[in-house]
Amino acid sequence: MSEEIYANLAKVLDTLPNGFPATDSGVELKLLKRIFRPQDAELFCDLRLEFETAQQISERTGRPLDGLEAHLWEMKERGQLFGIDLGGIKMFKMLPWAFGIYEFQPPHMDRELAEMCEEFGKVYGKQFFSKKPQLMQVIPIEKEIPNKQQALAYEQVSNIIENSQSFAVFA
Repeated sequence: MSEEIYANLAKVLDTLPNGFPATDSGVELKLLKRIFRPQDAELFCDLRLEFETAQQISERTGRPLDGLEAHLWEMKERGQLFGIDLGGIKMFKMLPWAFGIYEFQPPHMDRELAEMCEEFGKVYGKQFFSKKPQLMQVIPIEKEIPNKQQALAYEQVSNIIENSQSFAVFA
């Protein structure tokens, strides 16, 4: 029974942006078993890519509302789905493998999980760049973008930094 749950989860993830390809070794299923308990995998398959409250999920799926929000929030804490708290209203949605579940795994990462991710990454990476449209690509707009950048004197840069609360540098 649990094998079927993880195979179904893999199929659902494969329908999401960037997919979730099957491998010859089955490492993708091992990954899912490591990250999701069977009840989590089953619940994930009932979610959507749009935010919903536990009440909405319950009404749409027929799942009991009792304990559903707590279960969803626990899954959010384990990096299995995306959840937000908007002033006491908690909302949830499914995530693709990347950019999503994979990026939320570092708090749970150990050598075994890292090795599985690396093995899966070899297959995943190949199909990631073959999907159309690609998630990350430059899209030409056939227009000239004016360049309004200017080099500032050291004193001007120092003044900006000293009078700012925070800043970021892009190199």
